Order: sequence, then C-alpha cells, then structure tokens
Amino acid sequence: MERARLLLVRHGHRRGDAAERPIMVGQADYPLSSQGWRQARALVRGLAAEPIAAAYASPLRRALSTARAALAGRDVPLHRCAGLLEIDCGAVDGWSVDEVKARYPERWTANERQDDDGFRWPGGESYAELRRRVLAACDAIAARQPGATVLVVSHAGAVNQVIGHLEGSPAARWELHRPRNCTVTEVLWAAGEGRIVRYDDDVAGVAEEG
Repeated sequence: MERARLLLVRHGHRRGDAAERPIMVGQADYPLSSQGWRQARALVRGLAAEPIAAAYASPLRRALSTARAALAGRDVPLHRCAGLLEIDCGAVDGWSVDEVKARYPERWTANERQDDDGFRWPGGESYAELRRRVLAACDAIAARQPGATVLVVSHAGAVNQVIGHLEGSPAARWELHRPRNCTVTEVLWAAGEGRIVRYDDDVAGVAEEG
C-alpha cells in the first residue's frame, strides 16, 4: 500500500495555558489564545510549499481553528476526525493541577511515573486506549489519501502516541515526544506502520513565541 505523507501539527497555544496556574486539559474545549491565533496564521507561510491535498482535524476548537487558519487561501477540504481528539481526562478535565494533586495524590504520582499504559483518570481514557484510537485514525486517513500530502491537526497527546508507536515507546510515556505548538511532525504512514521524516519542526518560526 502506498504511504500517505502526514503532516502532524499540534494546535496553537490555547486559552488557559498559564505557567502560574496550570490546568489539566484533555477534551475540555478551550479555544486558541491570541498567541495561538498568531501561531496558527503563521503556518500559512510555513506550509506554503506543501502540496496539501486534504486536511483532518480534531473537532476541538483549538485544533479546528488552527487547521482553518493554516489553510487560508487554499481550496482544500477539511474533515473533522474524532479519532484525533486529545486524551479524555475524565472527571479532572479542566481542573487546576493543584486541585488534582490535592484530590488524587496517589493517582498523580502514578501518572508521573509514566510506566502504566493502563493508567486513566477517574472516568477517563487510558494511554493504551488513546494510542489505539489515534493510530486507527491515522490508518483511516492514510487509506483515504494514499500517496498524498495530508495536514493532520491534533494535540500533543495524539502526536506523542504516533511517534511513540514508531519509536517503540510505551503509551504511558506522555512526556517523551511532546511537540511544541504549531510545529510540524512528518511521517510516511500506511496500515499502522510508518517512518518519521522530521519531528517538531518549527516551520513558521513561532513555536516559542510569547
């Protein structure tokens, strides 16, 4: 099967991203911040030379907005793909990190160890489930677009799982391959297998903005 060329992009900086009060955000639907909008719009020039045939995005606003901004001026179909959603953090989604640590100290410590693929927050999704879901989404996209260049806008957790799979890293290693906002990670992909061409490439020069 001919491999698709997937350009995996993490969405731009979102509202609620503040170093002084970090929060747990999985599928909580935070929009882009003003910084995130600048990053997303800069992707137009960063991706200008790419022959993008189609685009897929997580249905969360921060990913959809990033994809739409990056595709400005192009006649490229954009599809929502639930398989690209960030991990479901269940009951703690949207809580402050301090509150999670206070309410679930043992679970916090367990998650920090990054050694249990079956770990999940109460009512949430495990890392193993996240990996299966994201890889299935990539398989479906590649099967629809064999040989094509496809923009895939999702989240740090989703990109991490693709790279972790290809590198042979456990699904629980959530911090190992976390891309910066609006960088490009390129993989050649088909039927669950692929090759990493580049990782966390700041094509627009804005990943560390702000």
